[in-house]
Amino acid sequence: MKTLLCAAFILGLIVVPELTGGPVSVILWFDTEDYLLPASDDAAKRLALLLSERGIRATFKVVGEKARVLEKRGRTDVIEALRKHDIAFHSDFHSVHPTPSEYLADCGLLDGISEFVRREGPGAQDVRRIFGVDSLSCYGQPGSSWASQAIAGLKQIGVTAKGTPCYVDDGSHIGLKGIPFWYEGALVVYDMLPNRTRMELHDPAAVERGKQEVTAIAERLRRDRDGGLISIFYHPCEWVHREFWDGVNFARGKNPPREEWKAPGQLPPEKTDAAFERFGAYVDHIKSLPDIHFVTARDLPEQYPDLLRTQGAAAKDLTELARRLTSTNAIYFQSIGGKKFSAADQFELFTMALVRVVAKEPVPDNLKPTDLLGPDAMPPTNSIEEISWSAFQRTLRDVQSFLKSEHRIPSRIFIGAEAISPAQFLMVMARAIERFDRRDSIDPGAKFVVGGEPSLSFTRHVAADTPGLFGGWIIHRADFRAPKILEVARLQAWTLKPALRKAALSE
Repeated sequence: MKTLLCAAFILGLIVVPELTGGPVSVILWFDTEDYLLPASDDAAKRLALLLSERGIRATFKVVGEKARVLEKRGRTDVIEALRKHDIAFHSDFHSVHPTPSEYLADCGLLDGISEFVRREGPGAQDVRRIFGVDSLSCYGQPGSSWASQAIAGLKQIGVTAKGTPCYVDDGSHIGLKGIPFWYEGALVVYDMLPNRTRMELHDPAAVERGKQEVTAIAERLRRDRDGGLISIFYHPCEWVHREFWDGVNFARGKNPPREEWKAPGQLPPEKTDAAFERFGAYVDHIKSLPDIHFVTARDLPEQYPDLLRTQGAAAKDLTELARRLTSTNAIYFQSIGGKKFSAADQFELFTMALVRVVAKEPVPDNLKPTDLLGPDAMPPTNSIEEISWSAFQRTLRDVQSFLKSEHRIPSRIFIGAEAISPAQFLMVMARAIERFDRRDSIDPGAKFVVGGEPSLSFTRHVAADTPGLFGGWIIHRADFRAPKILEVARLQAWTLKPALRKAALSE
């Protein structure tokens, strides 16, 4: 293994002892959005060429209107330069109101997915057509305009990396603090601090600080057995403008007609040139670090495969999951033998296994869950204290039918005329699996205690509704809040689990 050099720029270069951890990747992504200032077109091209000359492929998340403007301006040179990289999607109009969080603020899960697809689908189609790609590798929201319904709708608008929906952006609405994760069947790179960094482009003193910071992150990740991912992002317009294009026009809810849109002020050429020179030095430094790999969003599914989807779960895995659930009365994502199990995975696998138990069929050792969504509504209150084995069987068959037809966790599960929550039913299924494991059968007269509402521990990874979470973005009104978006997000956290990285990268 190569010796890792740490750039300590005050004391000089210091040789760091050899590290024995996992590989480190860097995903470099650009929100390509400014369709007002023509100089931003040139900046995107120059940036793409700078990286291509160094053999680095980046992910360019292109706004639908940006792609259409490039086409109208005849900028095939820009389109061709960007096509050598990974093309992704960054909404249709970005900051024109209503933004995604604004039009999804009062939506539930299902109508929210439909509304996202209706509004953003045409833009994704235009980006695919103009750049000549079959699919867009990922999506990321404009500003802080996040919603879980967007993630759930990615497949429908053609955003997949090798068949897997991917979401790459920066924010704190949901996340595992620096670790990619699975959510609503998508592979998500989000909330990446402390593994997110970037160098200030227009500060001459920032180059050395930027080099030190990215080096320190790489060294820390290299000490981890699984390595890790560093997220770095910019906007091509940052190289040329004095202020963001959208803040000039759409700040705090303003929505002027198109004929009144104004381009932002432009930096003098020498400042733009200096910023490109600094950025070139920055990426050259990153590339020089030992055992660093640049990846794009399209590479992520191979880097973070879901072994549960490919290998399936063994019967002994389900027994262990049931034991963990009943011993803690808390529902959370779990890890067994390198496989990650979301709460939705556990719910579906238990259903699949118990249907076989009821039918007196063997439970195979490769049960594979599908990509269920979470519930679409809050659970009911419940007064049921126990469920008979016969009632459980009827309910189980009904749940199986619901999962197959609706592809999500039911928000309420009927025991005759009464209903319990999916969390309570998951616990009942866990108790049934434990009983079957002990006795290899279930007594027809058996009864299962329902119990109180279990703790949904996974919901803690969804942010609270604070004033700055959505309103902190200059485009939203300062008082803009979206508590229902976060309520839906917590329901969808049934699908949340860490993404496990491959032990090593292939060159």
